[in-house]
Amino acid sequence: MTVLVTGAAGFLGGHVTDLLQSLGERPRVLVHPDDSLERLELANVELHRGDVADPVALERAVNGVECVLHCAARIGPWGPSCEYERTNVRGLETLVRTAVSAGVKRIVHVSSITVHGNDLHGTGDESAPLREEPNPYSRSKVAGERLLARMIREEGAPVTVIRPGWIYGPRDSSSFARLARRIEQRKMMMVGSGGNHVPLIYVRDVARGVLLASQVEEAEGRSYVLVNDEPVTQRDFITAIAQELGAPAPTRQIPYKPAVWIGAVAEQVGHIARRRQPPPVMRYGMQLLGGENRFSIARARSELGFAPLVDLAEGVRRSVEWYRAADALACAAKVLT
Repeated sequence: MTVLVTGAAGFLGGHVTDLLQSLGERPRVLVHPDDSLERLELANVELHRGDVADPVALERAVNGVECVLHCAARIGPWGPSCEYERTNVRGLETLVRTAVSAGVKRIVHVSSITVHGNDLHGTGDESAPLREEPNPYSRSKVAGERLLARMIREEGAPVTVIRPGWIYGPRDSSSFARLARRIEQRKMMMVGSGGNHVPLIYVRDVARGVLLASQVEEAEGRSYVLVNDEPVTQRDFITAIAQELGAPAPTRQIPYKPAVWIGAVAEQVGHIARRRQPPPVMRYGMQLLGGENRFSIARARSELGFAPLVDLAEGVRRSVEWYRAADALACAAKVLT
């Protein structure tokens, strides 16, 4: 079966590509023209360059493909809304329509649990209502899912939606590396008491879930939350990283509600000043760390046969191993320059 992976140069897309290669597949990959190919094993992929919002590039990429694993997205909670709309909504629609016209049998769209809001105050599953948060990433992800729901219902689009939790693992430079660095530098603060649950999932487990969603016939038209349902608190996660780094666990705390308020003020200042770089503190990050977010994966277990394989201790061990190696390479590059 010919499989196309979009966003293959990214964090999750790269791991999905790796998993396919480990299974003996030679996937076709769609990589944005501006993305680096450093992470891809090019000998075992069929490379296509192009933007997911470009119909011409998509027509070439999906020609002869049976399955599309759509991992490409504009991520992060800061940036011009039009960029998120272009990629996460209009680009998504273009991809689905182009793929369906080309005869693709299954499209797996990687969404996010952020479509249910960033602080559930409890436990949720796929039936939880979609709820926009005040950032362009959340709004575009909710809009993308509503678009797909219409296309599935009215046009019979062969789409399965995956909603991963907080993905971490090797090559996670935007989240895990930042946490590890702050812990190493003794700058990390717990948001709230630290007893809240965080919806973690190791990246390779997400990649496995994406593949399962592409293979199970009954998954067409369905959505699935993917998290590791091992109960992990913010304190558990931060302490595990600190122990693996050989650093002291953070003891300082900032109350949750003031932290979210500070993030909101920082965002307002950033918008007024028209800053392109995100503020150092944002509501999204404070809610992700300090909010109470637990999810059930009963549907994914029963319908996909999905079960997380990597627990917190092993996932953190592998992630810190990568972090240290990446840090050593960065230091060596500085010395050479």
